[in-house]
Amino acid sequence: MPSSSRLYAAHIKSLCQRYDRALEADGFDAVLIGAGHAPPVHRDDQHYPYRAEPLFLQWAPLLAHPGSALLYRPGKKPLLLVLEPVDYWHQPAPVPRGPWQRALDIRVFRKPADLRRHMPRAEKALALLGEPAQWRGLAIGGRKNPRSLLAHLDYDRACKTPWEVQCIEQATVQALAGHRAVHTAFDAGLSEFEMGLMFLAACGQTDAELPYPAIVAMNRNGATLHYQHRDRQRLPARERHSLLLDAGSSVAGYASDITRTYAARRGEFAAMVRDMDRTQQQLCAQVRPGVSFPELQLSAFTTLAELLSRWELVRLSAEEMVERRIVDSFMPHGLGHLLGLQVHDVGGDLASPQGRKLPRPKRFTRLRLTRTLEPGMVVTIEPGIYFIDSLLARLKKSRHSRQVDWKKVAALRCYGGIRIEDNVLVTADGHRNLTREAETT
Repeated sequence: MPSSSRLYAAHIKSLCQRYDRALEADGFDAVLIGAGHAPPVHRDDQHYPYRAEPLFLQWAPLLAHPGSALLYRPGKKPLLLVLEPVDYWHQPAPVPRGPWQRALDIRVFRKPADLRRHMPRAEKALALLGEPAQWRGLAIGGRKNPRSLLAHLDYDRACKTPWEVQCIEQATVQALAGHRAVHTAFDAGLSEFEMGLMFLAACGQTDAELPYPAIVAMNRNGATLHYQHRDRQRLPARERHSLLLDAGSSVAGYASDITRTYAARRGEFAAMVRDMDRTQQQLCAQVRPGVSFPELQLSAFTTLAELLSRWELVRLSAEEMVERRIVDSFMPHGLGHLLGLQVHDVGGDLASPQGRKLPRPKRFTRLRLTRTLEPGMVVTIEPGIYFIDSLLARLKKSRHSRQVDWKKVAALRCYGGIRIEDNVLVTADGHRNLTREAETT
């Protein structure tokens, strides 16, 4: 396997080629990408947690350097401008050691206003990317976040370089360590709050460093798709039924996104989790170049409807459940999304680098990903079946209510739901399931 240094060097070469095409197509001579800043808390002297601009991180994984920037001019070495203020209240983070120290021209400046000294004078058309507030008061001329340029870059970002894939693989390994720790903690009877802490400790990250807030949902809480609370009370064994853990980690700014569902004891729900796991693996096996993601979504709905029929929750064929939109009441979200520098990575609805949008599928109007799969894309595959009160109430009022075994649905309500999620790389001839590979090594 190529070394990290070689992969990063190839990554930077690929980035330069992408930016050359995008800048030429949109009429820019250079681009300055801001790392962003930590927004201040209203009427306070503190700031909200800092999140680096993804376009900046794609060049250099500086996760703790607000106010920094990267200047790229075609044909010249990328210039990484690192803000390291003189400050006795806070300790500036050092530039992490890595292959970027050779691939980039790194210069340090002490005050935000000093950024101007490093700006070229010859470039007439400069694009400024990132949070506009970073440029406030700096008198740097340029066009802020031109839509056409961002669309070009977002389209290309959908396909990852081998270095980016390696980062996602490492993030997957980290997250799985957290999942194992939480599974053990669940068996031991710990609370959601305690399990959240166990996940962070096993991953070696803080909450702010995670790509998204970890979802640690016991019992009925699993029916809330983005459940955000962490109950601090430990439940007695008889009141613990299930755990849905949706939690990822990050490496160099690249995210993993993994979900597992656990049953507290043997029985019907544990068998349902095993069924869902097999179904999820069948869907992962369908990932390959040339497949449109809406096709995968339709396949997911069909296979999930088959589960509803097999579990005797709905007395209709799978085709009828999909056609009548009954399955939508049990799985209200998309099958997956692009994964990368953002957990819901950009470019999923773009038809071309020029920014043309793909038409929304009439059957699935809210999909995050509607593109045809290409080698280099990393996607999540995350089917689920849930018992969500508001959706079930609507179904119960519909003309299809008689086809549902409401007594059985009520008995399963305490479990919340089931979701299984893996991170899958599209390859030239098929796919690699990065999550399952890491689980078995």
